[in-house]
Amino acid sequence: MKTIIIGAGKVGYSIAQLLSSENQEVVVIEQDEERLNIVNDNLDVQVILGSGSSPATLEAAGVRDASMLIAVTEMDELNMIACLLAKQYGVKTTVARVRNTEYLETPIFSPEALLGVDLIINPERVTAEEIAKIVRNPEALSVEYYADGRVQMVEIEIPSDSFLHGTKLRDLDTSSFVIVSIIRQHRTIVPAGNDYLYSGDKVYVMAKTTLMPSVLSYLGIKTKKIDNVTILGAGRTGCYLARILERERWPLNIKMIEKNPWQARKVENMLKNALIINGDGSDLELLRDENIGDTDIFISVTDDDRLNILSSLIAKSLGVKLTICKVKRSDLMPLVDQIGIDVTMSPRMLTAGAILKYIRRGDIVSVTLMGEEMAEMLELVAQAGSVAAGKKLSKIKFPPGSVLGAIVREDQVIIPSGEHEIKANDHLMVFSISKSIPKVEKLFLKPNK
Repeated sequence: MKTIIIGAGKVGYSIAQLLSSENQEVVVIEQDEERLNIVNDNLDVQVILGSGSSPATLEAAGVRDASMLIAVTEMDELNMIACLLAKQYGVKTTVARVRNTEYLETPIFSPEALLGVDLIINPERVTAEEIAKIVRNPEALSVEYYADGRVQMVEIEIPSDSFLHGTKLRDLDTSSFVIVSIIRQHRTIVPAGNDYLYSGDKVYVMAKTTLMPSVLSYLGIKTKKIDNVTILGAGRTGCYLARILERERWPLNIKMIEKNPWQARKVENMLKNALIINGDGSDLELLRDENIGDTDIFISVTDDDRLNILSSLIAKSLGVKLTICKVKRSDLMPLVDQIGIDVTMSPRMLTAGAILKYIRRGDIVSVTLMGEEMAEMLELVAQAGSVAAGKKLSKIKFPPGSVLGAIVREDQVIIPSGEHEIKANDHLMVFSISKSIPKVEKLFLKPNK
């Protein structure tokens, strides 16, 4: 399958890196020669210098033979035009990154109206939605839902005083949940029964959504009550987030800090219940005066990574229970995890994950990027006639670095054991490291498809 990626920024580079690692045919189009050289020097892909809105450039990239076009430049209009042109050439699937809120909220620009765009993805909205999940589940570092919300996966950190420290997995009663992955010292581990858990481990737990509270209680993770939320930054991400939180079923006290006075006034007119403060989020005296130490969650989502990190550290020092920090630079994320900030959000990874489900072969329902080694959680449908269909799990040889987390069969959610059988049309939640994903997909695809 040939994929054309327009834009060699962070998102475009990440998707090209993932696809090229799987030996897929990838062409990257970029107008900035320096960015294009970075791709050319580091990835095994074809590169073309030019504009993605140029028919001549698209033809040079082989658009007539492409199955997919992903336009993720910084220019919304260029992205949409590229997708419209690609459809005229017969490209089956097109994806456009669109950040302008007017395009997203005006009916004339709806996905249904833009017939040339199959998926419109907005990084700020995706990031805000992910942060809102943490606000609803503050005991977790990340939260994902599958099978229309019936299956939940949470990321938790093993506390220093936890009874889980030094516990072997086989000694736990895992009949109602699966530990699909452990992140230890920035290394992804797909655990087996003889593996141990240690304090500081970040653990991904999958269970039926209705049972997750009891699973977390069994694991010694205490639930937290959230009443007060402070958001630093009234840009696109902050506004999306505040709007989402204002619609929550329980009353939240929302405070927003914005340095730009014009933006602060604008947002004050947009939001119903939030308190808007015009000030510098890195000003220690301001944060003290506003009693930030009493807030339950401090969320920094400005466009300045350094400001987000600094303000989160100040908030933590003032006694904030949970800090969430948006970080655009991927090279900073391991550092941020080490200095005491509780949750980091990468718009790049979140956007790439939302796009990936349109790239994967087979009946892929959703894709979640996990960990620093770009592992993925795939929600897919087992096809009739595939290698795995009709076999017990004990008879299926899963690729190294992969594990089945849950099976959804009609209205039934199954936490699998070796005796469970895969049936056609089962919805499966499969964790896998990137290099094993093509082999995982082959298990559940019809032969010769």
